[in-house]
Amino acid sequence: RGWRDGSSLRVTCCALGGPGGDGGVGAAASLPVPSLPSQSACGKRTMRVVGGAPATKEKWPWQVSLQIHDEHQCGGSLIASRWVLTAAHCIFDLEEYTVRLGGRMMHGDSEQAVVIPVADIVYPSDFDETTFSHDIALAVLAFSVNFSLYIQPVCLPEKSLKVKTGTLCWVTGWGQLSERVSTSLPIILQEAELSIIRFKECKAIFQKTLIKFSRLVKTGSLCGYNSQGKDACQGDSGGPLVCELNGSWIQVGIVSWGVGCGRQGLPGVYTEVSVYMDWIYKNMNQASCLDSTAFLILSLCLVLSVGILVAPWSLQTTPLLFLSFH
Repeated sequence: RGWRDGSSLRVTCCALGGPGGDGGVGAAASLPVPSLPSQSACGKRTMRVVGGAPATKEKWPWQVSLQIHDEHQCGGSLIASRWVLTAAHCIFDLEEYTVRLGGRMMHGDSEQAVVIPVADIVYPSDFDETTFSHDIALAVLAFSVNFSLYIQPVCLPEKSLKVKTGTLCWVTGWGQLSERVSTSLPIILQEAELSIIRFKECKAIFQKTLIKFSRLVKTGSLCGYNSQGKDACQGDSGGPLVCELNGSWIQVGIVSWGVGCGRQGLPGVYTEVSVYMDWIYKNMNQASCLDSTAFLILSLCLVLSVGILVAPWSLQTTPLLFLSFH
């Protein structure tokens, strides 16, 4: 695995399948669940209520900003004290990334905001930056973050979870507010309520409207749509799509791509998290084992020596139509 070594950052690329597997989505055998927060400890808003309305600073405490040199690149979500879930197209390049947690404002919120370097990056070996297949990645923080009123992990879904079409969920991020207005990114975290569209229905929509993009809607994707033009946009990539289920907020999607932003009849496309749960467990477990080994080696050395996240991403296809990495 690639750990931070001085000023260098090595990127780890991992197959989706099991040992020697075929790399197919969900191909790994059932794996032991790593030390993720329990359902009672994740996906909770520890909000105070003022005058009958929630205090918005604590509304989405798992949202993070993935940054390079203090500049926002992509969104992400905190899933454990050292683990952030994001999109592979955000983070597969060799860069010095940091993660900003605990603040709904891009800058400021200094009392509760925390900035932590990224020590390692993991993404699927068959991630395809041209077709957005397997657009998922894990960022390992250099050290654990302490949970607080403003910093909480989101819940991950069971791998069997398939959110029904029509379910209302929320996407959050600091991306552009409009496709056609190229301005600075918003200072305050934005939110939009979307209706879930299952993979087959979403693919059918693109086949009817923009058939050349329908091939990009693959198994492992789901879509979200708001008829009032609310949508993720450039700079929101990697951020969470969350649904409230049984009193907990569960991340069902990762912002991946869309044709423009908020266009009528065109949903945004998300990586479906439940499809990749075995992949997530596998890589978190491997890292935990390596962490333990590294600790033992370091302890032995000490004993013997005593006396030792680019925003926006877009591809212009025609003067009026562009495919955007949200």
